[in-house]
Amino acid sequence: MQVPRVGFLVLLFVMVSFVAIAQIVQAVTSGKNKDLQIKRWFVAGNENDNNRATTLASPFASLQKAACVVQPGDTVLMANGIYKNSNRLNGGVVLRLTTLGTKNAWTTLKALPGHKPEIKPTGWAGINIGACYLVIAGLKITGANDSIVLHKALEQAKVAAADPFYNTNGIFIEGRQLAPEKKPHHVIIRNCTVSKCPDGGLAIIEAGYITVEDCEVYQNGWYMRFGGSGISILNNRACDDLPGYHIIIKQNKVWNNKTMVPCNSFGKLSDGNGILLHVTDLAKGAPILNGDAAINADTTIKPSSKKPMHPRWKGRALIANNLSVFNGGSGIHAFRTKHVDITYNITYRNGQAVGYQKLFPNNCKDVVIMNNIMMPRPGNKVTFNNRNTDIRWDYNVYPAGQDVLKGPHHIVADPKFNKADDYLPIANFNLLAVNPALNSGTKNTMQLLNLQKSKRPKAKGIDRGC
Repeated sequence: MQVPRVGFLVLLFVMVSFVAIAQIVQAVTSGKNKDLQIKRWFVAGNENDNNRATTLASPFASLQKAACVVQPGDTVLMANGIYKNSNRLNGGVVLRLTTLGTKNAWTTLKALPGHKPEIKPTGWAGINIGACYLVIAGLKITGANDSIVLHKALEQAKVAAADPFYNTNGIFIEGRQLAPEKKPHHVIIRNCTVSKCPDGGLAIIEAGYITVEDCEVYQNGWYMRFGGSGISILNNRACDDLPGYHIIIKQNKVWNNKTMVPCNSFGKLSDGNGILLHVTDLAKGAPILNGDAAINADTTIKPSSKKPMHPRWKGRALIANNLSVFNGGSGIHAFRTKHVDITYNITYRNGQAVGYQKLFPNNCKDVVIMNNIMMPRPGNKVTFNNRNTDIRWDYNVYPAGQDVLKGPHHIVADPKFNKADDYLPIANFNLLAVNPALNSGTKNTMQLLNLQKSKRPKAKGIDRGC
């Protein structure tokens, strides 16, 4: 039977299309044409979610719409605009990210070059992350502190149900509700500004292989009832047994994070630290929320039989080249953690609200504390030592002698900053030319760059601090 010409052309078109699609699928799955599976998605806060979003001329309006279509290896570019959440109820966030990237195809969310998008959350978080192989870069997240008065927050803290408006996190990497094999890991937060969130700035719970670098984190935690901090890492999860750093917190500026509302668990002010590495070992029992608030007490409870224990933590954590100043709690500290290097940091006049020491381990094992500069508030203490083992404290500089932790190369002297100020945009924490911290450090746990991205060493020796 002869096929009509029109029917033949249709049949030919279908066959050619089928072959072309098959070739595309084969190329993508075989990795021979990776460009086919990588896209750029554009988002602008005043546009329409029905747009195609593959060009800046036709962007999505909401970040969540982009999260629904993004695939491993894709990049989401945020244009100028204000991004908010309409849902302030339980679970309300501006952007929720679930499994996105893969080991060979990381997903990226970043500001479009030349643009300054701003996320303004009023629910539980600006960005909630339960994803893997993800980069967040160049974003600004601003909470609602300016719209909150303290007495209202104090009243709300007495109500049984917490209102997310008073407990908003900036960026929340959250693994508690996920199965062990689905915990978030391999997430990089880079060059972001997180400020004025009533809850923590960056809160990371039950995650592994996390990097926070080159961020500014300030004025967070003021009105929350849970005792958060500027950057807080709780209950690290081991993804594997590979050596090296599994947690990296470096080259950040962290200031004026504090709590002004008593923590529910203790009935008094707690935490508000600049940087807190909190619990990598559950062998002693699961921690209650913010368990270091009473630092001289055993604040543990028995682990739940319904929840699996952590895999054994063997990786290391690095806290390096950070400037942590004028926070309500400590500048930097580790609580019930193992295998931590705290090096090349500056802490200055922290403990503004709760009186914690400047930089200290508590209930820790195998912690290296070297090449740091610590300046306490007048009358406050430098460090603290409670049930620690294998603490290497040396090559640090602080202005008042202390007998808690000692090293043969510590220096008790004024570190002499150029201009210390609680408003960091006008402060200058560079060291003056004549300074005991210059050229007197050690290459142990060497960091090749400082906070300003200058190379070490500059001269004949290693400078202490960031």
